[in-house]
Amino acid sequence: MPVPDFVRRDLDALEIALDDAQPDRLSAFHALLLEANQRMNLTAVRDPDEAWRRMIVDSLTALPGLREANGPKADALRVADVGSGGGLPGIPLAIARPDARFTLIESTGKKADFIRSAASQLGLTNVSVLNERAEHAGQQPEHRQRYDTAVCRAVGPMALILELCLPLVKVGGSLLAMKGPRAEAELDDAGDALSILGAGDVALIDAYPDGFDNDLIIVSVIKDRPTPKAYPRAPGVPKKQPL
Repeated sequence: MPVPDFVRRDLDALEIALDDAQPDRLSAFHALLLEANQRMNLTAVRDPDEAWRRMIVDSLTALPGLREANGPKADALRVADVGSGGGLPGIPLAIARPDARFTLIESTGKKADFIRSAASQLGLTNVSVLNERAEHAGQQPEHRQRYDTAVCRAVGPMALILELCLPLVKVGGSLLAMKGPRAEAELDDAGDALSILGAGDVALIDAYPDGFDNDLIIVSVIKDRPTPKAYPRAPGVPKKQPL
């Protein structure tokens, strides 16, 4: 199925440039996701047009943050998608950035299996899937403080996101959290987490320019010092006892 005209217009307005093959891959992923969603709960979005906007275009709004975080060494960029669910935002970003390496972290086995299958069917050799809790991944030497950027969508409040994501990020790297209009209030509540976990500069970026009916905000957090070894805490603790 071809990419709808409204999606192409949205991407043009966002100044997101894709090569000739990438739109077809995005369309194929859109179809795989909606088909699998009939068998398992990957997303609450059912309408195909809404899925394009909420799942595909929303995911791609993180691209400028990846470019900024990576600077000139595009081939070295390592990105962790934490709580990837149905592969969002990781799969669309991996389609748009074939030069970067993406690790999609998902604790639910069926969802991880879907992501792995989708990446294989789409021929995404720059995607690997880690079927693991983020709390465990953040304590494993092969993942702890190994990533240039961590991205996440629909994971939870900022205090939880910070504890799950920042331990994975290198000093000097960044977290890009896709949030709604409560992002600023959540950051106010997450002051201890920011201080404890190694956060530096924080910015709230409107994902869409004026003219879009979308209030998505990307919270950008630069990591400027190592995360203490005690974090992330054991699975479930960050959610039940947020910093």
